[in-house]
Amino acid sequence: MKKLILLIIASMMFFSCVSTDEETIDSTTFTPKFDNDYTQCNTPILGESSITFNAGRVRSVGVYKNISKITATVDLSGLDNINWVNASFYMVNGSGEYCDAGESGSPYCNEIDFLETNGNVATQTTIHLNHQQSYEYAYLHSLLTNPCWDQEKMKESINDGIYDASVIDPTRPFDVITEFASDYSNMTTTFVQDGNTVVVYDFLKNAAAAGSGLQNLDGLAESMKQGWKIVASLWQGYSPNPNSSYRYDDPSCKEWSNVCNGKYIISNIKVTAEAEL
Repeated sequence: MKKLILLIIASMMFFSCVSTDEETIDSTTFTPKFDNDYTQCNTPILGESSITFNAGRVRSVGVYKNISKITATVDLSGLDNINWVNASFYMVNGSGEYCDAGESGSPYCNEIDFLETNGNVATQTTIHLNHQQSYEYAYLHSLLTNPCWDQEKMKESINDGIYDASVIDPTRPFDVITEFASDYSNMTTTFVQDGNTVVVYDFLKNAAAAGSGLQNLDGLAESMKQGWKIVASLWQGYSPNPNSSYRYDDPSCKEWSNVCNGKYIISNIKVTAEAEL
């Protein structure tokens, strides 16, 4: 009997030690508040749960530590037949003045783009980490109706850095969902609409687009401890052009659309993280 009791006590101590070593990070889902950060045409309209853009940028008031998930609903219907205008949703690894990974005037910091667009046809999701990047493209249903895009050329690299999201109709709102592995070794971004689900970015499983150089996410876990600001904007200067599929050879498509003619709405932004700093 003594041996049995000692065995039970030893077993309890062993399992107690195992569970103590497994540290769990508690997470909370936050609804970020935003401030206007930049205006071009009209000041972005900050609603109770939505932001309406006519060119401009907003940044979250809070900084989020150890993020595990970010979601939002985007409405690109105001970009129908608008080309070379970028509706973006991203986060930057900084808490002070604005920074990004563009290396075009703003201070550099790590950046993760959940969504960048060329009008409402092509999208890009990118991880910028320590001056390297990995990106993947997708195309939406509007590719089939916008004459300024070469459908066949776009589809030449299907599943090789370009992914078919044509079940997503950008004339109606859809959800953008980004999730991180618990050890930050992977990130995925998914578009969801009416039960249709398309993974448009998976760092570990998907083939990255040509030009990507980021080989692993070393350093992401450490940067997550420092905190990230959430950003959304409508702007012009860069837009994804997967496989150079945009038809500059068509005279009616040579000129970029006027960014002030575009409209972009993002709503229901939620951030699941350990803390809001």
